[in-house]
Amino acid sequence: MTPVIEISPSLAPRKIEHCWIVEMPKEIAEAFGLPEGSPVALFALPEGITAQMNLAAQTSEARKREPGWFIKMPREMAEIVGAAEGSILAVYAKMGKPYVEIYPPLRPDLKAIVDEILDKNKEAFEELKRLGD
Repeated sequence: MTPVIEISPSLAPRKIEHCWIVEMPKEIAEAFGLPEGSPVALFALPEGITAQMNLAAQTSEARKREPGWFIKMPREMAEIVGAAEGSILAVYAKMGKPYVEIYPPLRPDLKAIVDEILDKNKEAFEELKRLGD
C-alpha cells in the first residue's frame, strides 16, 4: 500500500530586506534555557515583526516558564511596521515557538511614576533579582 501525501498550495517566497540579529545576553539565554549568545533574527514587515530562533535545545523547564525578553525597537524597524518611535518588542517563547508583541512607549507621566517606584524600591528589587524567580 502506498502512503497518501496531501499537498497544499503555499504562498510564493518573499524576499525580506529588513532583518536585525540580536544575541541573547547570559541572563536572557539562561531564562530561555539556551546557550549564551544564541542569535535571534527579527524580521520587520509592514504587517508586523516576526522572530526566528532555534528553540530545539531549549530546556523543558524553560518551556514550562514561557520566558520573555524586552528589546527597544530600532527607529527604522518602528517606521517599517508603523509603530511609534521608542516602542518596545516583547520576544517570548511559548510551546517551543517564538512570538513577538509590540508595546508603545510609556507616556511621560507614567514613565515618571515607574522611575519613582524603581528608585524608591531599588534595594528590594535588587534583592528580588539576587534571589531569582
